[in-house]
Amino acid sequence: MTRNARNLLIHVILSAVALGLLGLAIYSNRDQIARVMERPIDTRAFVLAFLVYMAALLLTFLRWFALVRALGLPFRVVDAVRLGFIGNVFNLVIPGAVGGDVIKGAFLCREQAKKTQAVASMIIDRLLGLIGLFLLAGLAGLWAWSGSSEDVRLLIGLAWAASVAGPVGLAVLFSPTLYRPLLDLVAGKGKLGAVASELVTAAGVYRSRLPIVAGALGSAMVSHALFVLAFYLVDLALFRPDLPGIVSHYVVVPLSLFSTSVPLPFGALGLSEQVSDFLFAQVGHPGGAVAMMGYRVLMYAGGLLSVVVYLANLRQVRSLREGKDVAAGGLDAA
Repeated sequence: MTRNARNLLIHVILSAVALGLLGLAIYSNRDQIARVMERPIDTRAFVLAFLVYMAALLLTFLRWFALVRALGLPFRVVDAVRLGFIGNVFNLVIPGAVGGDVIKGAFLCREQAKKTQAVASMIIDRLLGLIGLFLLAGLAGLWAWSGSSEDVRLLIGLAWAASVAGPVGLAVLFSPTLYRPLLDLVAGKGKLGAVASELVTAAGVYRSRLPIVAGALGSAMVSHALFVLAFYLVDLALFRPDLPGIVSHYVVVPLSLFSTSVPLPFGALGLSEQVSDFLFAQVGHPGGAVAMMGYRVLMYAGGLLSVVVYLANLRQVRSLREGKDVAAGGLDAA
């Protein structure tokens, strides 16, 4: 079996799993869906949710722009937005939330001389995004701690554990002396040594510009706060007034959205609905899966706008597919 055929088979299997999980979520929540369809949906709240969602998405693009520019690489805001929208298309198609990062990396490496540092900016951006996500849930959890059940407190504890682990990982990444023996092993060994050298350089630059890194983390928290607000507005449009308060959403939704990074197509379609259903049940909301389905409408509407940008750059995307893969075209050239 050729590599392309194997990749296609894997994608078909994962898509079938995702659709199966979605079907299970729809069947399990058929009564909730029927009740939602029986009453008028607040379209104004839905439109507002979409605007908030798009603002959050654009903010993630600007965060990445700041991290690239911190390395001294030539990069324009319009390019960050263009590549961000293209990456968003693939985030919804390629299994796993990093699928879009691969495509963004391919484009960025074509436009930069210091390719490994360009890729490093995306790694840092992804890590800061995850830290911001869990930190937001943890802070909301502190606010809601006194009135939370034991199960919810466990979720809050997990969010804080992840929030602490993230900065520790960044500290290690920004401290090359901690993994100096590994660097010594690859030093002077052609391309691998060059890649390691550029990664150390990127780590040093970020270490010397911690205010920019801190600002990017703050930006990540703001963007995730907007994503949660968009989710809350969708929930409000569907279930008003039978839904938990907004603080409960800030505890639960970040954990639900984290599940979209699981390597299943279409943003972990089906799985995130199941996770959302379980998490919202902990705060007394039986419509978590349906609310996640509503949030999918925002994701895919944003995806349609991203497709427009993708089509405008279709020739460049095709040239990437016909040429080397990201790893070869990016890191090999380093």
